[in-house]
Amino acid sequence: MLYQHYIDNAELDRQVLFGGENVTLEKILKDNQEYFDKLPPKLLSVGSDAKTVKGEKINVATAIMYLAQADMLTKKTLCAFADLAGCKNDCLIHAGRLGMKHATRAIIRRTLLYLYQREMFDSMLKNEIMQLSFEHGDKLAVRLNGTSDIDFEYMIKEFKNVQFYDYTKILPRVSNNKLKNYDLTYSFSPYSRKSLEHGRKAVKKKFKIAVAFNTKNSKGDTFKIPLKLFGKKIVSFDDTDARFLDKESSIGYLTRKGSSVKVRQAENKIKDSFFITEANLKELQNLLP
Repeated sequence: MLYQHYIDNAELDRQVLFGGENVTLEKILKDNQEYFDKLPPKLLSVGSDAKTVKGEKINVATAIMYLAQADMLTKKTLCAFADLAGCKNDCLIHAGRLGMKHATRAIIRRTLLYLYQREMFDSMLKNEIMQLSFEHGDKLAVRLNGTSDIDFEYMIKEFKNVQFYDYTKILPRVSNNKLKNYDLTYSFSPYSRKSLEHGRKAVKKKFKIAVAFNTKNSKGDTFKIPLKLFGKKIVSFDDTDARFLDKESSIGYLTRKGSSVKVRQAENKIKDSFFITEANLKELQNLLP
């Protein structure tokens, strides 16, 4: 039944990228049937990764959804600023459990459902949020953009008593957010002139900002996280993922995940990086006039 829904979907033929631009819809469906013939077991997961599970120590149960990042699956990018921020290659989707085959299969199934069976997707998501809210009460926090950057305001409005939060590289999403139960942290990147311009605006407007550093602060790392950034004390955003509990103007660091000391040392010579590196730190300290 689900498979037939995809066969009948005209948009799928023009948008999905399995196998390249010139592959027929018939061949896409035949070669990738494992993604099209079943629903994902669930859209949200609780306690599924090392970062969000840290919330348990502060009585927060985080439910997170992982979709295919940027243009991994479709011409319709799910992370509009990924190219300008330079973060595609270092996306969390390539790290840890998310890089495993069963996780990738689930991510692709969720994304196909979101893109081409939206009514079914929305119904599943609503039911899961209601069930998790019943199970966890006011401990529940929901992050819908684990590896995407999509405006889910239409869904968040349905659950005024549930706390939602996300990171975003799309500055207007932070500026225009009016929902009291939706906390947004601006994800800073020094990669391009455009992303630097947006970062400067975020700092001037005193938005909450997350900054990824090209270090793990380990013994092997010569590059250490500074005490201050943009003239302000910098705090750890690695301790938990519960950004909605931070002060509005907080600037927090995230250390680089899934990399070796050798890789980090090499990238510390690069100025145009998604990460704060030794090569770009001095310039960034003077980001504001």
